[in-house]
Amino acid sequence: MIDWAVLGDSLSLIMTWQVLAACFAGVVWGMFVGVTPGLTGIMAVVIALPMTFFMEAETSIALLLGIYVTAIYGGSVTAIMIATPGTPNAAATLLDGYPLAQKGKTRQALEMALYASLTAGILSTVIAMTVFPVVASIALDFGAPEVFAVIVFSITIIAGVSGDSILKGLIAACFGFLIAMIGQDPIHGSSRFTFGIPDFQAGMHILTILVGLFTIPEVIARAVEAFKSKEKITVGEMGPALTFKQYLSYWPTYARSTLGGSLLGALPGLGGSPAAFLGYFLAKRFSKTPREFGKGTLEGVAGAEAGNNAVCGPALVPMMSLGIPGDTTTAVLMGALVIHGLSPGPLLFDNEPVFVYGVFLLLFVSLIFLGIVGTGVIRVAKWVVRIPTSIMFPVVLILATYGTYAVRSTMVDVIAMVGVGILGYLMRTQKIPAAPFAIAFILGPLLENELRKSLIISSGSLDIFFQSGISITFLILALVSAVLTVYLHWRLEGSDAARMIRD
Repeated sequence: MIDWAVLGDSLSLIMTWQVLAACFAGVVWGMFVGVTPGLTGIMAVVIALPMTFFMEAETSIALLLGIYVTAIYGGSVTAIMIATPGTPNAAATLLDGYPLAQKGKTRQALEMALYASLTAGILSTVIAMTVFPVVASIALDFGAPEVFAVIVFSITIIAGVSGDSILKGLIAACFGFLIAMIGQDPIHGSSRFTFGIPDFQAGMHILTILVGLFTIPEVIARAVEAFKSKEKITVGEMGPALTFKQYLSYWPTYARSTLGGSLLGALPGLGGSPAAFLGYFLAKRFSKTPREFGKGTLEGVAGAEAGNNAVCGPALVPMMSLGIPGDTTTAVLMGALVIHGLSPGPLLFDNEPVFVYGVFLLLFVSLIFLGIVGTGVIRVAKWVVRIPTSIMFPVVLILATYGTYAVRSTMVDVIAMVGVGILGYLMRTQKIPAAPFAIAFILGPLLENELRKSLIISSGSLDIFFQSGISITFLILALVSAVLTVYLHWRLEGSDAARMIRD
């Protein structure tokens, strides 16, 4: 439970102008990085890390947390407006955010993304502060079999976002799994599917895949549309603002997606992208209008943004209490703590309880600044939607190319982006959904790695997956989720779905 006396002491620790200024600067920098395709949250934190060497511990963590929290939301701005996820975490937001922009509801989509992010961030931080000793002890029990079971459960998302056809969703997922296998074998280090190209040894970068999968097909489709219409086509209109009633109507979605994102955030190694798709999946699974998902619904944006922003607070739990970073960004944050003489682990809370509570309070401060900066960004965005596509989408293509090249400074990534983009466009023409492709690519390497580690531990026996209550629970949940998904598809599609399932 929360120690209110220590919490009060930590409040006085962080309420200084130096700490608040550093936090605000981090939010501004994180927003810039988030809305710039090719730059990621981890890159933003790494760039800022050297600046913290001569700061006090609480000032440096304020700067880095501001970046961490804001970059996640910032990626949704370009995802909604120009179908280009600024960060990988925003890929799920694009699925309904961009269709909303096409309908002239850009402002509603941007505001829903912002308010869902703030709501999930606040709720997940409260959860992390309240139950982090319990969560940390549970996370300590997660070995390779347990993480494998969690990933299997997460992969049932593929069926949940497969659109009208489970078969087409599975086809897309197979593409994702196959491309994820390019590179080095995670256990033995041997080359796989590299075709003798040295740059493929490190595998396909996630940003290359996401930009190619979501941005390039849209650019091609808009070019074809403009050629056929011979008329001036604009990006869209900002449209009406989100009403308070609309915001309140999605509270169940915020709650479910926040819980799902918090769970994945507390588990080391999963991060924001799977949490975003889990939040989107939960929103669709419990929605009264699942047919609207993928066509432009605020509920989809709310679920995705609540899912990925719910990761921040819980991801700090295993990092501070166990010394195990929840994702790559928290690994850098852990390095920042070590630089300032703080040792993440079981003794950190005993030795520095004021500082630990101060970290959680800084998350709240970062969210307040995010609300201010995010509102300003939305007001400026109205100038972007008025730009004709004949100008906008060449600029988008340049940004996409630059962003893809900037990640690893190799033209192979740019060529791969174009190849994936052409594949994505062909998938679109055949109404094969892109979301299962992205999910399979993100979770595929994790699935293979944990499966093979488990089998090495058990000398090839599958019994290891049924020796833990945690792994059994998640495997049962995965089975239930798969069965419910097939049933819901059957209910929605009637005889066509029944025929597809039977065949």
